[in-house]
Amino acid sequence: MQQSSKVLAVTGPTATGKTRLAVHLARCFEGEIVSVDSRQVYRGMDLGTGKDLADYGDLPYHLIDVANPRDEYNLYRFMQDAANAISGILKRGRLPVLCGGSALYLASLLQDYHLETFALPFRLNALTLGVYFPRETVRRRIAQRLDARLDAGMVGEVQKLHDQGVSWERLDSFGLEYRWIARHLQGMIDFEEMRSLLLNNIRQFAKRQDIFFRKMEREGVVIHWLPEGDPAEAEKLCGMFLMGESLPPPVLRISEISYPRKNGTPQLKRGLER
Repeated sequence: MQQSSKVLAVTGPTATGKTRLAVHLARCFEGEIVSVDSRQVYRGMDLGTGKDLADYGDLPYHLIDVANPRDEYNLYRFMQDAANAISGILKRGRLPVLCGGSALYLASLLQDYHLETFALPFRLNALTLGVYFPRETVRRRIAQRLDARLDAGMVGEVQKLHDQGVSWERLDSFGLEYRWIARHLQGMIDFEEMRSLLLNNIRQFAKRQDIFFRKMEREGVVIHWLPEGDPAEAEKLCGMFLMGESLPPPVLRISEISYPRKNGTPQLKRGLER
């Protein structure tokens, strides 16, 4: 029988402040961060993937900067690396804090997804916290973060990767920031068109994340969505979880929220009001 191991997972759409909340909780509960991000594994891809390494300080973190961007990194390798990282953290008597918005990677861990020749050596008993903002707020935050990262030198980051031998085709395969900035650097589109296309694509990506999280909820994954990533409520839930106390039901389920097309104001679906 697999041993059940307690872990904390912090997730949510892009640009919602997951890293900051995860780091806060890791400091509160003697944890170490395990990044659940399909692109943060690559070295040199910092601004474009939102590593926000300054937020970690001296806090231990894992699965960041573990792969060369010229090499392939897939779900199978992630599951192996995550299993090793989580095992090491547990052996040190610390709390694994999974943090990231790559929903497929997270679901594969939480739902014990078995690859053809690999299965986790333990069963995760996870408290999953989600950072929730209304969709229109997420859209504004995405725009603000994009401009901040462009100002911080994201175009130069992509140029440097290409100068170091990462092909334009490989950069294009990473999607989002790397795809559109690479096309700009090749002269296919000007800066303003690049920003506009990139902004639209990141917003579409956030919507796809939202859809996947709804799918996870419908499949039985309990996610405690915290309005604006409320750290006090997160601490409370985490403390109860680690003490073995019964947790209250989630305050909201995003699978029960609908968004009218015009203004994006969230509404509970008819018949699902609590």
